[in-house]
Order: sequence, then C-alpha cells, then structure tokens
Amino acid sequence: MMNELEKLMDQRKTLILLGSGGVGKTSCSLGVAILAARRGKKVGLLSIDPAKRLAAAMGITLGSNLKKVDFGQDLEIKGRLEAAMLDQKAVFDSMVKKHAPSSETAEKILAHPIYIAASTKLAGPGEYMALAKLQEMIESKEFDLIVLDTPPDTHALEFLSRPNILSGFMENKVMNWLIKPFHVARKMGVNKLLTVGERLMGGLTRVTGIQALSMMTEFLVLMQQVIEGFHKSGEKLLETLHSQETGFVLVTSCHSAALRSARNLAGQLVSYGYALDGVIFNKCMPLNLSDDLLNYKDEQSANSETPGFHCLIDTLYQVYKRERDAAQYYVSMLNEQYDLSPFAIKVPERLQSLHSLEEIYQFSFAFDH
Repeated sequence: MMNELEKLMDQRKTLILLGSGGVGKTSCSLGVAILAARRGKKVGLLSIDPAKRLAAAMGITLGSNLKKVDFGQDLEIKGRLEAAMLDQKAVFDSMVKKHAPSSETAEKILAHPIYIAASTKLAGPGEYMALAKLQEMIESKEFDLIVLDTPPDTHALEFLSRPNILSGFMENKVMNWLIKPFHVARKMGVNKLLTVGERLMGGLTRVTGIQALSMMTEFLVLMQQVIEGFHKSGEKLLETLHSQETGFVLVTSCHSAALRSARNLAGQLVSYGYALDGVIFNKCMPLNLSDDLLNYKDEQSANSETPGFHCLIDTLYQVYKRERDAAQYYVSMLNEQYDLSPFAIKVPERLQSLHSLEEIYQFSFAFDH
C-alpha cells in the first residue's frame, strides 16, 4: 500500500524539498530520490551544496552535468537515478553557450573580466543556476520525477521568490542607458566617444572613467541575447513552479528551533503563492522503540526489579510524547493558520552518518513505511 509521499511522486513531476540547516534535508532528498528510483521511476536529483561525504558516496563531483548513480547488482533499483552537485559557474557557462547568438560571442563572454567576476562572485546566482538547470531538465522530458534539494532556510526563500533574478537587466533601463551613448558615439567616430558619453550620461564618465564604462557596455552588448534567453527561461520556470506538476515538501525535526524555522518557511511559501504538500519530520525516535514504549505504558509492565529501569522508560516516553505532540501541533497550526493540509511522515534518527551508497539506499526505506 502506497503512503502519501509515494502518491505525491505519482502526481508531480518535480518535488522541491525545503528546510533549515541541520535537519537532514539533503539526506532526505537523497532518500526520496532513491525511493522513487526503487519504484521504477527515472529520477533526476539536483543539489546545490550537499555534504561532500554524500556526494562522494554517490560518485558525483562538482559540475553542471548529471551523472548516473551506479547502485551495482546487490542493491535493487527498478528505475534509474541521475544526480548532479551543481557548480554555479559551470551551469552559468552552459547557459551562456545555450543562449548566445554564436559560439564566437559565447567565447567572448566567457573570457570577459566582468563575466568572470559575475559568474563566480555575485550573491544568489547559485540558486538561480539550480533553477535554470531545473528548467532545462523539465524541458528535456527525460525524467519521470525531478527532486530538487534547496539551500538552507533564508536562501531557499530567495530561491523561490526570485526565480527570474536576472530579468532585472532587461526590465529596467540600465542596459539601454549604458549602451545607447556608445552606439551613438561609435557611429560618429572614436574621437567623439568621450564627448557624447559625457553629454548623455550627465558627466558620469568623469567619475567612473571611460574605460570602465566602455568595458561594461561591451559586456552588456555581448550579453543582451543571453539575458533575454535567461529572462524567457525564468518566465517558463515561474509557470512551472506554480503548476500542479510541482510539489513542495518541508523537512524539519521536532525540536523547537527547527519547528520555528519551519513555521516561518511555511508562511513565506504561502505568501509567494505556493502550496505545501507534505512535511517530513526527520531524526525522530525509531518507530519500533515508540511502539514498545506505548505497549509498556499501556500494560504498566513490572517485569524488571531494577529501580532505574522504570525511570529510563518514563524518560524515553516523555521524549516520544514531546515529538508526537510537537508534530501534531505543527500540522494543526499549518491547517488553522495557512489553510494547508500536508501529509506528515516521521523518519527515525540514524545512529551513524551516511557514508556509503548502501547506507543511503537502506535509508530510503524509512520513507516507504
């Protein structure tokens, strides 16, 4: 019998996992992706900044290309999993090559000092590059399901609120304001360049220097069609994110700090017009231990004469009760405050970190109970 998460996998083409730092969001993204592959789906997994040990365990390296995860013959996978640990510059470069009008223009852009600085140092492009890669994967129609592991917390909000982050270049008049004077000047001759630039820019060239402005203008002229391509991709992606084919799953733990962050994330998600399909409560008490505790409390068993035994059981029961109550309260709050009715899945705490592909594979079974 399928659980709610498995049903969601059949209803959506893309699943975006959100969560604060330290709750195991990347591990859960891997677990969800492998679960889908075990069920026979062809899955694409994108991660912006996974733990190096997880990337090494899966045999993937930093870059822009997806790589098939080889599970070997001992681990049963009916489908297929391809994963990428995204490097923002590698993805940026591939997008430039895709949207540039010619290979010569692309090479000029890639070698330009402003592009080199922008592609490696600007705040936020990593998130945008992941969205650009996501749209590329969606348009390829090669995958039954795409799982996107997002940045922690605040960055995730920017990630969703500004999917068309580069469109500002086209939507405001900065590009034309910079380009027009130099187009006019070049038609009139090189000797008139400084005079025309000063007149049309109100003397700004005297402050910033004609060489710097000329370099910026050259870059923007080269980038014009590329930015238009980014803008169109962003518009398509915005439609994709708001469509019925995209689902959002929030990963948290039952600790108060994580739940406060999760509450904020849920509120922001709603304010941006998205719905929350499910909540994964990670790092919970193992289910078999929870069942044993409940049985013990129900029967009031007194099989042990050790004084500390009952105290230990009572303490563990209180931990279980806090987890249960916190999860129930959080889901109830989402319904009352934001009119959301997400499913809830509890994933047990692991005694050891995930260091191998086999351990990650076994972890995926925690999601199909």
